[in-house]
Amino acid sequence: MTFLALTGGEIALIVLAAFWALLVGFLCLVLLNTFRVLEATRLTVDAMREETVPLLREIKGSVERTNGHLDRLGTVLDSVGGIVGRVERFTGLIEKAASSPIVKFLSVGAGVKKAAESFGHKRGKKRSQGSSAASGPTAP
Repeated sequence: MTFLALTGGEIALIVLAAFWALLVGFLCLVLLNTFRVLEATRLTVDAMREETVPLLREIKGSVERTNGHLDRLGTVLDSVGGIVGRVERFTGLIEKAASSPIVKFLSVGAGVKKAAESFGHKRGKKRSQGSSAASGPTAP
């Protein structure tokens, strides 16, 4: 069989086989590059995992400590709220105890002042009436 003795169908099969071989070679290159990319991705993920796992442990510890501090702060705020309530009640008690006598004292003082003014005013009228009667009739 010589090259010149090949029929058209045989030549088409040889071309098809050559094209198939090129296609398989190209797909092998694509798969090889894909394997390299996946290997690099795996290495990157492993490196990130090695870095992030300790960071996540540290963050977990920080969050747990923060929660402990917040719990203690909540207890302190509850205590402060109780103290504020007691101080408000004590202040109200002192206000009632102090304001009642002060109001009474001021009321008594105002009453005494009014009585003194009233008494002084009546006495002043009697004196002015008595002094005009004692001097006698006045000449025109």
